[in-house]
Amino acid sequence: MGRVSRRDLLKTAAGVGTVALRGSARAQGPTRRVRVAAVQMHAALGEVAANLENAEHWVRLAIREGAQWIVLPEFFTTAIALHPTKLVHGYRTLEGLPMQLLKTLAKEGNAYVGGSFLARSGADVFNTFVLALPSGQVYTHDKDFPTTNIETSVYAGGEDDGFVKELMRRGVAPDPPTPIPSRPGNVKSAVFVLPDGTSAGAALCWEQCRYRTARRLTGKVDLILAASGWPFVATDGGISRSNPASGHDALAAGAGIREAPRRLARLVGAPVVHASLVGDVWNSPADGPAVVLRFSGESQIADASGRTLARRSYAEGEGLVIAEIEIGRVPPSESIPDDAAAWTPEVLEPSQALWAATGAAGRAVYVKTTRPRRNG
Repeated sequence: MGRVSRRDLLKTAAGVGTVALRGSARAQGPTRRVRVAAVQMHAALGEVAANLENAEHWVRLAIREGAQWIVLPEFFTTAIALHPTKLVHGYRTLEGLPMQLLKTLAKEGNAYVGGSFLARSGADVFNTFVLALPSGQVYTHDKDFPTTNIETSVYAGGEDDGFVKELMRRGVAPDPPTPIPSRPGNVKSAVFVLPDGTSAGAALCWEQCRYRTARRLTGKVDLILAASGWPFVATDGGISRSNPASGHDALAAGAGIREAPRRLARLVGAPVVHASLVGDVWNSPADGPAVVLRFSGESQIADASGRTLARRSYAEGEGLVIAEIEIGRVPPSESIPDDAAAWTPEVLEPSQALWAATGAAGRAVYVKTTRPRRNG
């Protein structure tokens, strides 16, 4: 191991990890080297003001560290869990305070800053990823399909008939049987073509685990901005703060969230900057006991060949993951199987079945209960 400078030690003490490594894949077109950061943060359930303050702290630190692209986690304004009021009260208009904060930070830091939040638009609420540019421009993408009843009960997907078809393929009857109308302005492809010619792709949590995501991004993006809120139920009631022992579902235990960004990079041929929530929140369903949801952390930066340049585990808590990457497209090092179904191997069959059954149930709750009661 090489010498560690005093500056690097101070960065580590401040919650900043840095790596500067070159990708191993041969570039397909022009590339440029940039410094990027993924923010790993603990969001308090439904506490929008406090979470915005926390997010601003970490983004400003990343800017001071020289990051030119900065990604916040999924649901950085609210976290995500079942609760009778906190999520509904945590909705914000698409162009409200969360977007304005991202725009302010991008302009002041001369950086590209993105993250997702529960955004009201028209009759619905979406999980919208907003990328703000230094110029003041914004690009938005709604997560295509929510994940399980925790998400489907509090927001709508940027749907097409693929969601309904996947439910029906698994023998689950969706209610209603037609897609929820997508938001006007939603970039369904998640390909943001920027004024300088760079194309950035967005992928929210389990979107990273769908072959359809790779299909819509491959050959079209120079980097991928990924944001997750990836929880599992704490098996000990939340008493221990360690990750679960072996024998649990690999997706829930953290292996899936470590591999999903790397596989997406290999499938697409572009580097991935993946920011994730970390820490515990209470999940309080109306028809059952409260349990602790433990957000896995595992924020990561991977090069276009799928090699991890830097990551931050659950045990390391909040902090920044910083690396230098080559922005640009390379030939994918992993191909999409000809007979590929919806999911990459990170989503095991039991998790796929759970996604379908609980997701359909939560979607019905959203349409019949949450949507009518959302904040005005």
